[in-house]
Amino acid sequence: MKKISYNKLSEQEKNLLEQARGAGNQYWNKKGTRHVGAALLCVDGKIYQGTSIRRTNVSNSTCAERMALDKAIFDKNYNYKIIAIVGFYDGKMENEVISPCGLCRQILSEAENYSGKNKKINLLLANENVSKIIKTDSQELFPISYQAKSYE
Repeated sequence: MKKISYNKLSEQEKNLLEQARGAGNQYWNKKGTRHVGAALLCVDGKIYQGTSIRRTNVSNSTCAERMALDKAIFDKNYNYKIIAIVGFYDGKMENEVISPCGLCRQILSEAENYSGKNKKINLLLANENVSKIIKTDSQELFPISYQAKSYE
């Protein structure tokens, strides 16, 4: 994991962060002060956006990362390059970077092999005004993920 400044990012990475910021504005959260936007770039260049949906029962809620990934899966797009994740705190702790929850880490880890290539997914994690950015990948974020084995 490394901190990186916005001006050191490629144009593609900057665009992806802006797409994630835009997605974050579509959130649904009646109770909390935190929400997230995500933008998943596939190898073919297609971008899928997601936002957090917070329901009364937290276990029924949807994370932005999962929404973006599920949209790609719906389109049968399984080869992922990078996902940008931007966290918002509604005016509080605006300098904090939000990292994917445990469930999203597991799902991103599983997504590494959806294309059959077992390829890590790069991640850009940023605060709401993208003044703090962390660049990492799915394997560094979740190095020992649960991998189901098939028993024959």
